Amino acid sequence: MAALDRAENGQAMPVVQGIPVQPAPGVIGLQIDPVPVTMLDLPIQVVLSYRTAVTCFAVLDIAFTVLNVVAAYATGLVWNWWQLLFLVFLLGPLCGVLGASWLRRELVGVYLAFCIVKTCIQLYSAIFGFFLWAILFVFLQIWITKIVATFCYFLGRLSPIQRQMALDAKDYEVQRVYW
Repeated sequence: MAALDRAENGQAMPVVQGIPVQPAPGVIGLQIDPVPVTMLDLPIQVVLSYRTAVTCFAVLDIAFTVLNVVAAYATGLVWNWWQLLFLVFLLGPLCGVLGASWLRRELVGVYLAFCIVKTCIQLYSAIFGFFLWAILFVFLQIWITKIVATFCYFLGRLSPIQRQMALDAKDYEVQRVYW
């Protein structure tokens, strides 16, 4: 009770007192080199964070496109010359993989256009098919398209010097983002 009275009157004793001490040498003979900290601009950090996600989605798009073509011909589809358009759908994801690995906005833009077309096709099939899985795939494709668009936008904000710096940033710890 007396301590509370002293505290109200401004005469309280400090609870914690800090005493400066000299740093201990640690392990004798252990030489610790300072670790350089890499500070990158926000657009470079975003590009490095989204790079892996775009590459993964492009590889998955390649796999699913090939599986769709194989499944269509396995069910008895007759080969016609116009069905070579299926192979055109492989160009978008291939450009996505190369654009993400080389940080080339033009190639990522081709993949973004592919994602937009694929979203429209899936939306059309979901509306007229009204199948629950088709509706879920539309939301998934919209999410993938949003990630690719964000990556393409921030990639466009980089100068050639920043792009080269991002390609050279091998030791930078990136935060993997998928949203």
